[in-house]
Amino acid sequence: MTTQAEDLLGARVTGADGKVVGTVEQVFRDDVDGTPAWARVRSGKTGRFVPLGSSQVTPDGLSVPFDSQKIMSGPDIDAGQHMSAAQAEELSRYYGLTVPTQQPRGKLAEDSGEMAAGQPGTGQAGQPGTGDQAGSDWLIRQEEQIQVGKEMMETGRVRLHKYVDVESIEQPVHLYREDFEIERIPISGDEQVSGNISEGVQEIVLHEERAVLRKQLVPVERVRLRTKRVEQDTTVSDQVRRERIEVEPDQQFASNRPGNQGKS
Repeated sequence: MTTQAEDLLGARVTGADGKVVGTVEQVFRDDVDGTPAWARVRSGKTGRFVPLGSSQVTPDGLSVPFDSQKIMSGPDIDAGQHMSAAQAEELSRYYGLTVPTQQPRGKLAEDSGEMAAGQPGTGQAGQPGTGDQAGSDWLIRQEEQIQVGKEMMETGRVRLHKYVDVESIEQPVHLYREDFEIERIPISGDEQVSGNISEGVQEIVLHEERAVLRKQLVPVERVRLRTKRVEQDTTVSDQVRRERIEVEPDQQFASNRPGNQGKS
């Protein structure tokens, strides 16, 4: 990473999955050579760190070889204006980077002088050394751990649509109507009826009932959509890698060990 730290400020950070994580708000330099080593990425109110040594500057910003979930699940470190060696080591372990052995500079110089005066692999001149000497190298064994997060995603949409349907109905109703009939009553001989022969007219008005339909709008129901939370337990599965360290002595070393002399 030869880019100047000032050029990275405000750059858009994109993860290996193509998702934009946030923007660079601060760059931390390596205490040894002063090169940009870590960048704090601001995403909303959250700040996380990404390594610059394995990142690449592109025309779109800063491309990091870790997916967005890995970045946002990183350690929450309050580095202030300077990142300590312990904080840098914690981040290196999280991202699976090589972690150098932390030793005092004075001890390193002393061990270097002893190694030059004696033989390789000895603690003092001509004396065998032990595996616990401060100048020996360590192998860091790492393993992946699954961190399960949650994200809200859209699974579908449901809408209410009000239609107008026309329905034929039948309803019985009782009606009546008037009709006419002729009533004839004989006149007995005792009744005295006088008059001349002439024409006459009698008229009556007939009536009947008819059904009259009226419509009125009546509210019958309130309907709306709303979401409800359904709790469920599920199991997620994945594969993790775990490093394994074994001793593999060469044949010459194995044959020279005490107890193996004279064996064929």
